[in-house]
Amino acid sequence: MVHKILCVTLTMICVAGIVAGQDRYDRSLRERAIRLEPFIVAAAKRHGVDARILRAICFVESRYRLNAVSPKGARGPMQFMPNTAARYGLRDPHDPEQAIDAAARYLRDLLRKFGGRVDLAVAAYNAGEGAVSSFMTGKPLILSDGRIVNARGVVTGGIPPYAETQRYVRSVLALLNTDVIRPVGRSNLRLRFDSPRDFTLDAFDLAERAQKIFYRRASSFIEVQ
Repeated sequence: MVHKILCVTLTMICVAGIVAGQDRYDRSLRERAIRLEPFIVAAAKRHGVDARILRAICFVESRYRLNAVSPKGARGPMQFMPNTAARYGLRDPHDPEQAIDAAARYLRDLLRKFGGRVDLAVAAYNAGEGAVSSFMTGKPLILSDGRIVNARGVVTGGIPPYAETQRYVRSVLALLNTDVIRPVGRSNLRLRFDSPRDFTLDAFDLAERAQKIFYRRASSFIEVQ
């Protein structure tokens, strides 16, 4: 009996600790999101992109952390790789105003390049626009280091057949269709899905996935050329 009571007590203590830790994590995440929100709104308006896309990418990439650094060298809340940062004149990827402005310009260009396709723009943000173009056309891409993307000439409709990139796209799109990354109100985002692969999810699956995404702490960033 004493053993059972001890086990129950220890379990309750552990559960209480987990709940308290999660509550602190939620508050910290919310505070970071509030801090970055003015930059997101301003950059979205300035460059004509939907603020919800910026919020979703910022959340999935870094959980709004300014000091985030990936194992591959991506930095800041929007996880810019050095080459892309240089391309968009981003001097300090850890500066939230600079980084979010550069990300908005990059997303604007990706959306234009891929005909307004949010799913392809998001995939390109993660895997590179060269990879997305290669899997749209089936034309292999030779990188500067000699590696070949899509050597077999596979056509997927644009989303690279990388498990991590597909999860990344699903995560961002799931967040766009929930209230998790919306600080105010609720409005419907008209997304275009013209790819043969269906990356849409039903309402129940969206909510369930968004909840799981919300409590996953590790960055989803990967570097795939």
